[in-house]
Amino acid sequence: MRDAGLGVERILERLARLERLSRALEQREPERHVKKAIKEWLLASRSVIDSLIDTLEEEQDPPSPRKIKISSE
Repeated sequence: MRDAGLGVERILERLARLERLSRALEQREPERHVKKAIKEWLLASRSVIDSLIDTLEEEQDPPSPRKIKISSE
């Protein structure tokens, strides 16, 4: 009967360890998701900013003069 009591104690200890591990994983998971979300947002923002800079640079190019042909007919 005493052996059964030790088996139950071991099971309870293991359950307690699993519970602590589970809590630790739950606490870390949100942080990881937030970091990934911020990284994705920054990459998307960078892409938008790069596109905006390209557009502004294209608009800043001085217009080139065009030669107009006038026919004398």
